[in-house]
Amino acid sequence: MLINYILFLMTFLLFGGITLDAGLLELRRLRIQQAADAAAQEAMYQFARNSSSWSSAGKAQAAMNGFTDGSNGVTVSIANPPTTGTYAGNTLVFQATVAQNVNTLLMGLLNHGTSTIAATAFAEELPTCFWIMNNSGTSPNGSLRMQSATLNANCGVYINTSGNNSQKNLNLDFWARLTVSGSRIRVVGPYSDNISSTQCCFGGMIGINPQPRYAATVKSDPLAYVTAPSLSSCTYNNTSFWGGTHTLSPGTYCGGIDIANNATVTFSPGLYIIAGGLSSSDSYIYGTGVTLYFTKTSGASSYSPITVTGPCCSVSTYGLYLKAPTSSANGGIPGVVMFADRNWVDHGNQDFQFNYATLQTDGYWYLPNTGLYMWATNLTYYKYNGLVIDNYYQFGTTNYLNSDFSDLGGVSPLHYEDGVLVQ
Repeated sequence: MLINYILFLMTFLLFGGITLDAGLLELRRLRIQQAADAAAQEAMYQFARNSSSWSSAGKAQAAMNGFTDGSNGVTVSIANPPTTGTYAGNTLVFQATVAQNVNTLLMGLLNHGTSTIAATAFAEELPTCFWIMNNSGTSPNGSLRMQSATLNANCGVYINTSGNNSQKNLNLDFWARLTVSGSRIRVVGPYSDNISSTQCCFGGMIGINPQPRYAATVKSDPLAYVTAPSLSSCTYNNTSFWGGTHTLSPGTYCGGIDIANNATVTFSPGLYIIAGGLSSSDSYIYGTGVTLYFTKTSGASSYSPITVTGPCCSVSTYGLYLKAPTSSANGGIPGVVMFADRNWVDHGNQDFQFNYATLQTDGYWYLPNTGLYMWATNLTYYKYNGLVIDNYYQFGTTNYLNSDFSDLGGVSPLHYEDGVLVQ
């Protein structure tokens, strides 16, 4: 009887210990998975901020979650692109693997005294190439308004504004369509304050795909890290061209630049500080490695508009054909092709106006306090383009945004946090 009791007690303690070990191992596995998730996301975020230490940042995040590489039997590895699994070779995905050798309490009796627990996480960077920054409700008829137009983007859209009931932030009508491939549309504020659409005229359909996510968090300016150029003495004054072929050099252009009558003007690589606006009529503007910074002189009462116009009344080939710098040579800002002074007075208007023109650019248009107006104007790219602007209006065309940053080492110029755990 006593022997049976002892055997029962030993068996109970053994299986109780095994159960305890299994529970502790599962708890540790969950903690390791959390550390791997955090490490993958941190590596992705730091890479998006152009940090070269994204791998060590991922390992540091794992350490903050209790798992330090090389300590207590822990190994942490970070990879981009992933080396295994579904996402192997995908440069937008970051892989983090956390493993630890764990000593068990009673499983040692069954020759399983040490177990290795590992977890892997994959975080995907979602490039967001279209940012509406307006949060004042002053933009006319909505922060993003489209009529008889289509905007196709293979990168995310962020409407960084809360809206109000009189001026909707997504205002689409007359067959307008907003389509995002492989990413998301996020809108700050609730649905009721953000969308207005009209299905009009002979069965026209409105399209937003995918459906926006509302009540998103207000995000900070993704290009706030960029240092604005400073206006000093004027290199050129009242620059004007009437026909012919011309080449400009980097410098400070006071009194603006006027181009007309089938002129062709090439901007040499570098930074152009333009005080007094830019006007181009029935002409071509070319440039590679170019940043155009628009501001005003200290004595000017207001900022001058930028206007590019082709002949009425359909899209023409006249317009802008510009590529942003890939380095800071000659003062250029890598990845930024257009830059409007951050002190631009936000009066709700679109001060960058394009009519019956073609815009083909590599680089971001950074207009944080003024808008972009496009009437029968095509916007496309060489490899990548994007908009960080106060508000947007498009009529009558199909425009395109893209996120191939191979010329920039695969890294977006934006410093932002937008990603998702995918496995």
